[in-house]
Amino acid sequence: MGISTLVTILLALLIGIGLRSILRDWRRKFAEDDTRAETKRKAQIERNKAELKSGGVVTLERGEDGVYRPGKE
Repeated sequence: MGISTLVTILLALLIGIGLRSILRDWRRKFAEDDTRAETKRKAQIERNKAELKSGGVVTLERGEDGVYRPGKE
């Protein structure tokens, strides 16, 4: 094996290790973002449910003509 082969192998190894660490960091970051987004989504759903129970929300139903109008309660 010549010196150029050793340098090529070493360079490929360093690139491989670097790519693995980058992918690991990205995966961790995306998992954190997904967790945060899920928490926000659940909080939004709870706020929507509370607002619906408060009585200040009008439920709209689509009529036969395609127009949305207040539903029958």
